[in-house]
Amino acid sequence: MQSEVRDGPSARRQQVLQLLRVSETPMRVAALAERLGVHSNTVRYHLSALEEDGRVERVPSVVAGRGRPEARYRVVPDPGRGDRRYELLASILIGSLGAGVHAREAAKRAGMAWGRRHAERSDGEDLNPIERLVAYLGEVGFAPHRTEARIIELHNCPFREVFDEQGDVVCAVHAGLMRGTLDSWGADTIGTDLEPLVRPGVCRVRLASTGVAA
Repeated sequence: MQSEVRDGPSARRQQVLQLLRVSETPMRVAALAERLGVHSNTVRYHLSALEEDGRVERVPSVVAGRGRPEARYRVVPDPGRGDRRYELLASILIGSLGAGVHAREAAKRAGMAWGRRHAERSDGEDLNPIERLVAYLGEVGFAPHRTEARIIELHNCPFREVFDEQGDVVCAVHAGLMRGTLDSWGADTIGTDLEPLVRPGVCRVRLASTGVAA
């Protein structure tokens, strides 16, 4: 057991876990012990701890004839690991809207609904609606810069990956988001006009007082 003392139980346990991860099929205790050059009881000790932690599970072997089947072990898939592809989900959902006027209208309604639901969570209750809109656009990732009293330039699009596929629908979502946000703050007389890509990487929002509910 000198090797076990030198390496430590945690290091040996990680070796057992790694062998199970790279194996295409569940492994027997004897096979693990042979690969690691340790006694089978040492492997059983670590497998028991890993099983208790929910990191590995037993898979009974199917054997012909008499005798108790020898257990095999495999890693329990961890749903908390792996790549996240939110842009793929967004692309699928945006694509489901189709194209044309009806798609843009549906996208704008979705943006408005989201804006209304989430606007109250934003900071800036002591700001006027335009100042608060600038702050909110910053919170959600648009990197806004107010160049004039009623002009906001946006230096980042958090929807950029999907914009490259269906820019008009994505812009409709953004326009709806601003509309819903302002409505939620009682600023429904402020009109918004979104101008996509007025120069590379920059979109522009023009705000106007309509005098009537937008």
